[in-house]
Amino acid sequence: MSQSAPSILIVDDEPDLRFVLRSLFEDAGFDVREASDGARALSEAQKNPPDVVLTDVRMPKVQGLEVLRELQRRDPDVPVVLLSAVEDVATAVDAIRNGAFDYQAKPYDAQRLLLTVQRAAEQRALKRELRRLRSGEDAPADFGSSDKARELLRTIALVAAQPTMSVLLIGESGTGKEVVAREIHRRSPVASGPFVAIDCGALPEQLMESQLFGHKRGAFTGADKDREGLFQLADGGTLFLDELGNLPLALQAKLLRALQERKATPVGGDEAKPFRARLVCATNAALEDEIKAGRFRMDLYHRIAEFVVTLPPLRARKEDICPFARRFLAEANRELGRRVEGLSADAESWLKAQPWPGNLRELRNAIRRAILLCSERELDVDLLSAGTSLGSPSDANEVTSLDATSPHGALLPHGDGSLADRVRAATDALEAKILADTIAQCGGNKAAAARALHIDYTTLHRKMKRHGLPA
Repeated sequence: MSQSAPSILIVDDEPDLRFVLRSLFEDAGFDVREASDGARALSEAQKNPPDVVLTDVRMPKVQGLEVLRELQRRDPDVPVVLLSAVEDVATAVDAIRNGAFDYQAKPYDAQRLLLTVQRAAEQRALKRELRRLRSGEDAPADFGSSDKARELLRTIALVAAQPTMSVLLIGESGTGKEVVAREIHRRSPVASGPFVAIDCGALPEQLMESQLFGHKRGAFTGADKDREGLFQLADGGTLFLDELGNLPLALQAKLLRALQERKATPVGGDEAKPFRARLVCATNAALEDEIKAGRFRMDLYHRIAEFVVTLPPLRARKEDICPFARRFLAEANRELGRRVEGLSADAESWLKAQPWPGNLRELRNAIRRAILLCSERELDVDLLSAGTSLGSPSDANEVTSLDATSPHGALLPHGDGSLADRVRAATDALEAKILADTIAQCGGNKAAAARALHIDYTTLHRKMKRHGLPA
């Protein structure tokens, strides 16, 4: 499964500044949370540990340095960036000595602050990966026992043995593309090297190039030192590019050159650095359609698709649904401190009858929600269907459609045209309505809407633009 967006907790007693910072980091693909003072920040961090904390120094109740010290006591790995309206050298020194990731003065440089927080999130992710490797969590992945699952496992074993071959993983959101990428790495001759992953839809274009290829000091505002790119960080291991279809055309050209020459040139540099990383890419989009539309390069497609692995959706291997559900139940019991013993017979029948458009990710979320609500020994249908988009058994035969008066058009448009044209128009109208409704339900928060739809922030904006929805 793809990595989720990094989370940031913004702590400041000025609502206007929090609003500006929220916009800055949501546009960069962060999951943003807020707190108006230090006490609320510590409470929020206790309930939902963030990947990065950005806090003001001077606040009522609990000061920023106190927040820093308490967070460091709880988890020394959480990076904390401090902002201050006063350039106070003594405070800055005190902050760094207490473990702050960085200290910046207001008014801040937005680009420099964004890069700093992005580096902090990367550091947090790398530390988690190191702990995972040291704890032995790189055990074989469980892909199920169905015929399709066994076929997938055989394919993984076949391609893993060829570390110079680029692999393209194709599958719907939630089918476990990153799990497959990690398993390919684990079984390959480069398994002792690093596994480095990035979501190509999670960052703005100007930052994505720096992430992939690195940059030289002075290449742009905020580039205060040389920085290695992911190709160098993954040297001797595997680089996983998730949702590659979101990569802008200009970066596609640079990526193609890097893959052909096995060298990456940093932003602002003129010397290409060699790398020995195995490339695994993933997409939930039909790249052939993107090629026809001029949004994806055909030559890059043929370069990354030396070996294509198609991941079956959960609805195509129904015999795996209940075993996965029981595994997710046991996992949730451990993590959430619950003691739910299993699934009722009706619940298992209901699970196997659902389409699971969100695949394994949606199934896992449904199990975790149900366990939190459960006060019985077993999970039953009503708890599983509560809070999901799948509905209860009584809803199963209901047919939904767009209202003909909808501003986005009727489900079955009237007029001339072939069946294919009318189906395509109906699909577009339905997608536009779902996008608009979800954004409205999330109060206009596009990052939250993207998460609710199981797509990345860049894809959401691209679809909004295509359907003429207001940005």
